[in-house]
Amino acid sequence: MESLTLRPPGERETVDASRAKEIVVHWKSSTSEKIVGVSLGDKAYTADAAAIIGRFIKEDERFSDLTVANLADCIAGRMEDEGLKVLQALCDAVGKGRELVDVDLSENAMGLKGIAACGSVLEDQLQTIQRLSMCNNGLSWESMDKVADILCRGAGPSPLTKIHFYNNMSGDKGCSAFKKILSECQVLEDVRFSGTRAQRPGSLEVAKELATLGAAGFLKNLRRLDLADNTFGEDGGVALATALAACPNLEYLNLRDCVLSDAGVSSVCNALDCPLYHLDLSGNDITAAGSKKVAKLLRSQETLVAFYCEENEMTSRGIKLIAGALSPYLTEVRLGCNECGSIGAKALVAAVDRLAALSVIHLDGNMFPCSDVASLESAFGDKLPEMEDNDEDEDADAELSDTGKEEDDVDEDSDGDSDENVNNLVRMFGRATV
Repeated sequence: MESLTLRPPGERETVDASRAKEIVVHWKSSTSEKIVGVSLGDKAYTADAAAIIGRFIKEDERFSDLTVANLADCIAGRMEDEGLKVLQALCDAVGKGRELVDVDLSENAMGLKGIAACGSVLEDQLQTIQRLSMCNNGLSWESMDKVADILCRGAGPSPLTKIHFYNNMSGDKGCSAFKKILSECQVLEDVRFSGTRAQRPGSLEVAKELATLGAAGFLKNLRRLDLADNTFGEDGGVALATALAACPNLEYLNLRDCVLSDAGVSSVCNALDCPLYHLDLSGNDITAAGSKKVAKLLRSQETLVAFYCEENEMTSRGIKLIAGALSPYLTEVRLGCNECGSIGAKALVAAVDRLAALSVIHLDGNMFPCSDVASLESAFGDKLPEMEDNDEDEDADAELSDTGKEEDDVDEDSDGDSDENVNNLVRMFGRATV
């Protein structure tokens, strides 16, 4: 028989004891197959309801091979004492005596008490758990440290292939805890550590640990990496470059709002040699100079379908370089808020015929004159969302036009000295971390 994942029927709701009994009756009559997973998320449970559902999962032999437990967002609106009882009941039901592989505890506000209540799906599963998500849990650094202590108690390397910690705002000390978790991992495929409110010291710790893992050959299976909203800076960019150079199978990279600057972005772009399909370099203070490296990377990426580089400072000079490097395989491009004017607009219009697969291009928040807005709308049609925030009153390219230097600084080979400096930094860092 095939295995399946069981979910409570109906829309989002608060499940009380009466409704829990109805769900159990429905489950009993719905299938006789082995149940590999339960997804209890997106409903809130009272303590009585959790006890009823938990008892059913414990006692029904169809759950004997349970490996997947989705308990995301199951205590919304519960007071602390009841929320802890719900977590304890559901975690004990799906965790005790099991060998869970995939656990999602996201969207449940929890501190140290909440983590203790989830012991059956964390501490009891150290030898088997491969995929763990704890996103938007409001984890403080103390809570993050407790999770790290639990996950690092196993004998030997961690079996984790996926670790997602998003929007926990645990700061620099939370980064230290995450570094501890990373240090136990050797088979990672999917890492998300973003929305942390980390400053430079904490972000750099994470970047250096990734570089260490890369140097040891432990990132060769990594396919997804999301480090958005960290504060890496130039040094972090060099550390990340060391890690990324050791990721030959990376497909998804999100470095949005990481304060990399031109130098950090250059390090990252130089290091990437992998089949990316998604790349986000938005919000990194990239100027026209840094856009040279981005454009060079784009020309080397035949698998890329989504490219985000909005909220930078590339100006028309940078956008012109990017436009000339856009691949015909791209389906989504985001270049909004880049201080781009007429010169960049004309370069984008000129690239239209080459962008055969494009389905959407976002250009809002720039400084295109009215005539260029009309040209862009004519060229891209409904692929271009409405540009409500375009500043038509300011000529972003006035200085470029006045000085007659529209073509200055666009030769990608003109920054060879910078390349050598970056390569030297990467070599130095590599020696320091191996």
